[in-house]
This record gives sequence, C-alpha cells and structure tokens, in this order.
Amino acid sequence: MESSGFSAPSATPPFAFFEWMAARRYLGATRTGKGVSLISIIAFFGIMLAVAVLIIVMSVMQGFRAKLLDQLLGLNGHVFVQSDEPISNYDVLALRLINIPGVTHAAPLIQAPVYATAKGEAGVFVRAMRKEDLMKVDLVTGVDQLRAGSFETFGEGKNGGNEIALGSRLAHSLGVTAGDPVTLVSGRGADTPFGPTLRKKTYLVGAVYEVGMSEYDGLFIFMPLNQAQLFFNQPGAVQQIEIRVADLDKLDQIKPEIIDVAGGFDITDWRQVNASYFNALAVERNVMRLILSLIVAIAALNIVTGLVMLVKDKTGDIAVLRTMGATQGSVMRIFFLSGSMIGVFGTLMGVVLGAVFVWNIEVIENLLSAAFGVNLFNEDIYFFKEIPAQMQAGEVAFIAGFSLFMSFVVTIYPAWRAARLDPVEALRYE
Repeated sequence: MESSGFSAPSATPPFAFFEWMAARRYLGATRTGKGVSLISIIAFFGIMLAVAVLIIVMSVMQGFRAKLLDQLLGLNGHVFVQSDEPISNYDVLALRLINIPGVTHAAPLIQAPVYATAKGEAGVFVRAMRKEDLMKVDLVTGVDQLRAGSFETFGEGKNGGNEIALGSRLAHSLGVTAGDPVTLVSGRGADTPFGPTLRKKTYLVGAVYEVGMSEYDGLFIFMPLNQAQLFFNQPGAVQQIEIRVADLDKLDQIKPEIIDVAGGFDITDWRQVNASYFNALAVERNVMRLILSLIVAIAALNIVTGLVMLVKDKTGDIAVLRTMGATQGSVMRIFFLSGSMIGVFGTLMGVVLGAVFVWNIEVIENLLSAAFGVNLFNEDIYFFKEIPAQMQAGEVAFIAGFSLFMSFVVTIYPAWRAARLDPVEALRYE
C-alpha cells in the first residue's frame, strides 16, 4: 500500500516555545476583564516584598552578629588565663604562652570597677594594660578611633605615670576632654583590721577614643598596668592574662597546649565568656528566619488563587487546545509556567530590592529619620552608631531557593486540575 504522503504530527517536546508563549499570554488580560492579571500582579509584589524583607532582616541580624563579634574580639582576648588569687609570675607565664605556636599575643591585665568623678559622675570599669599591649588594640588606639589627645605618653613616668584613656561617651558624661583631671575612687585600698580602705586618686585624661559601641565608649577606662597595681593594691601581680591567637578556627587545637603551659590556672575562651550573647542571637536569628519564611510561603499561595481563577477563565481555551492535539502534560506545563513566572520574576526582583536596600541602609535610615523627625536607630538602645548590615551569599541563595521552591510547588495542583479538564464538558456550554 502506498503512503498517502502525510504523517502524524510529532509530539511537542516538553516546555516547547508555544507552551512558553501561551503561559505568558495567559498572564495578561482575560476575556472577562483584568481580574486574573490583577491577582497575578498582587502575587508578584507579594513575593517580591517577602523575599526583600527576609533578605534585609537576615542581613541586619548577620551584621549585628559580625559587628558584635568584631568589637568583642577586637577589645578582648580569645583565651583567658585567670585565678581566684593574683598571678604574680605573670611576666614569665606570658612569655611561655606567647611561644606557643599559633599564639600571637599574651597581655597581663587588671580589671576592676571604680567610681569616676569630674564635672559629672559615673560608675566605670578600669582595664589596666602595659602600653605595648594596649597599642596592639587597634579599636582603641587606631588613628580612626582617636578623638582627642594621644597615647604617646601613656604609661610613661614613675609607676606608669598618671595618664588614662577614656571612651568618648564616658568623657562626655564626665564633661572632660584630653588634659582634664578625673578622680577615681576604689574600695581596694590598704587592708586594715576593719577591712580595705577607699583609694582615691586624680588622673589626667591623656586620650579620648571611640570604638563605635556605646557599651565600650561609655564604660571603660584604660590605665597603665604599673599604676593599676598600686591603685588596686596588687603589687607585682595581675588578675588574668589575655591571649590572642592567629586563627580562631584553630582555637580548639591550640587550647590544650595553653592549658598545659598555664598549669593549674583556670582557662576560659571567648565562646564561654560570651555564650549568652551569641546563643541569644542564634535563637533569635533562627526564629526570625522561620517566621519570615512563612511570610514568603503565604505570599506564594497567592499564586494558587490567581491560577485557579485563570483555569476557570480559560476553560474554553483549554478545551480548544486539547481538541487541537495538546496533551494533558502540555496543558499542565502551560499553567505551571504561568504560575512559575510570577514566582521567578518576583524572587529575582525581591533579591534586587533587598540587595539595594541593604547596600544603602544607612542612607535610607537617615532619610527616614529626617522625614519623621525621630532617631530610628538610637545608639543608646542598639549600642552601635550605625545600622550594621552584611549580606551573605549563602543566606541569599537559601531565601531565593526557598521562594522558588514554594512558587513551583503551589502551581502544581492548579496546573494538574487544568490538565484534567474534559474538553467535551468544557465546550458543551460554549
């Protein structure tokens, strides 16, 4: 038998051009009006705003964590050798500790609360260090941190001299600047049968520094170690030795050797000292991620509403496509693409909007504060002078991936229902 010269049309490959074109057109105006398009627009903006908000919030929380970590580790050591009794052989011990591979610094230290008076009064904390150790703390002695005076003569003179360094907020509350006197009062004076006496001495402000964190700028005074040993009645001794390591990731490898060298002294590291801070931040971060992820999921559910209405509106078109040879799979892919386009473009625009907001968050905060006449980021409440925000590629990828996943998942059922429509029943009342 001869061939008639005609062959059956080959099946359209999945996600063919015509399916993309039909999906795009179905997102436009409908026969009965623009209701479906309006819902699609609402779903698009819902996903965009949800993704942007999630990126902004998580970036700010990461910025807070990173800023807090930088300043905590910038001012404090990584490992602490301490004891209930004063450490008298601190010079020898510090030398042995600094010879441990991976240890970059070992600083003898005295810390104690005192009462400071000048034109104002405040309860403060003294951190007493050798000059060479203090000069390695860039957050205090760096050029960008110095607000008045200098550290050139810090620790010089008999018994360490009489100069101290104050944070900028503390200097403001006391009403002093470089060169002004400040009187310190401590309860650790000479021992008597009736207990320790008060120790009172006036010092000169040699330098005013600014870390950028209100807790440090308003609380700490730096004093030469030799002078602190006299003032706090601890001659030839310190309270602890702060150790810094070159690589924090290798801290657990270095710590056992520090314990061996330190002998019977107590050893703690920065994670133990600041565990409450970072545990609270971790819990808050995880809960916030969960809550805002639910907002993304709710925004994605708007796609379902739009697709259900779209399927209802396009019942006749679906029947025509089926009678012209479109398979159920093709119809399902058309409506799947219609919903997915909303999710994909909404997610992409959300990532862009979130990134632009994070990169310009300080400018936006200043504009809003000026517009409403309110300080939206009060340093006394949030401890930092400016909003810290830090985008992480992994976090952004997770947010975008979750948004796309939800967008794809919610389109499956409406698209499946569209593919299941019977063309005969659909055309009966056309």
